[in-house]
Amino acid sequence: MRPLLALLIFVMHSWTTYSQDAELATTRFANRNSVQVEAFGHGLFYSLNYERVIFNGQRFKTTGQLGIAYYPPSANLIDLWIPLVVNELYSFNKHHIELGFGHVFVNVSSRDYNNEIVSREWDGFLTGRLGYRFQKPNGRFLMRVGFTPFLEYRDYIDFHPSGALSFGYNF
Repeated sequence: MRPLLALLIFVMHSWTTYSQDAELATTRFANRNSVQVEAFGHGLFYSLNYERVIFNGQRFKTTGQLGIAYYPPSANLIDLWIPLVVNELYSFNKHHIELGFGHVFVNVSSRDYNNEIVSREWDGFLTGRLGYRFQKPNGRFLMRVGFTPFLEYRDYIDFHPSGALSFGYNF
């Protein structure tokens, strides 16, 4: 009975090891570029983003992301948001944990009492990402959800929590 049990454990261990190796071999992204639409997050209410996979390992991936969000003057918000973020992904085949850090460049306009622009200046916020990404290694579709806080660092430090939901296309 013991030899049969030992053989069964050996075979099951071999299958487990083989299936993990097969899964590891397929976790590199086939498509290294993506275009994404993000609700909330780094662009405040929305942003359009381009992302490129810089390092495409089996378990770890590094991506660079550049985005843009524009709000008309009538919205009474900062006009232009340009997030620049570097993300590190830890992969479990089609499921990924994301951890990122970056800077959001904003173009702030000063207005007079007639609501006309008097001056413009560049400013920014530090930002980050802690989230989940669903993306099949050979797939074209991706979905992300995450915690994307802002840290304002002018004359004072102010923390603004935020969340994001993104959908994208890989190419």
